[in-house]
Amino acid sequence: MSFIKHMPCSNCGSKDNLAEYIDHYYCFGCGHWKSKNDITSIRSRLQSQQAMLSDEININITDNIPIEAMQWLLQYGITKADIDHYHLGWCNDLNILVLVNTPNYYQGRSFTTGVKYRSKGKKPLLWYGNGDILVCVEDVISAIKVSKANPDVTVTPLLGSSISLELTQTILERFKTVRVWLDRDKAIDAVKQARSLKEKGIDAEVIVSPNDPKEYSTGEINEWLRNR
Repeated sequence: MSFIKHMPCSNCGSKDNLAEYIDHYYCFGCGHWKSKNDITSIRSRLQSQQAMLSDEININITDNIPIEAMQWLLQYGITKADIDHYHLGWCNDLNILVLVNTPNYYQGRSFTTGVKYRSKGKKPLLWYGNGDILVCVEDVISAIKVSKANPDVTVTPLLGSSISLELTQTILERFKTVRVWLDRDKAIDAVKQARSLKEKGIDAEVIVSPNDPKEYSTGEINEWLRNR
């Protein structure tokens, strides 16, 4: 969904909590939601969809993952079954282990010198697991490990360290409890983002651990989740 602007909410009287999107309005203050069904809005949605199609990103992926990349996955307990289930693969053209591949976005782990991760396109919202508690982590491998460790959580990888406005809206609509578990060097950012969610009525807490989530075993992951 495409965000347009903030504006006053006639339902609760806030000055700027009402967010206008291309197909609806949503108030982050009172939760008021209204669809946009006028001709102009419908036309704008169609134009946006056409623009997204024109920005499609196609990369060639093979399941023939090189040894170095496989060893990297195995050290985090990612099995062949996980590779198949989560559609991980290798792109020879880009020389990356592809962790995310949608029509409009890809992200991959590079094993050459230089930047570790390569990505392109608009970041999607991704969900691993189907629990009532949402855990926000930075990367896909951490999301897979945490979701495998605990069936009571849903995990979303931020593909970075920021909770987007789109994700915030989804949290307000779907979840009451959120745990923000970023890498230790992003602890201050995690605290700020959790505080912002708390101000909107969400039970949001921060998990600050010495290592990032993918470094821990199943038992250790659950220990960190229980203590927060």
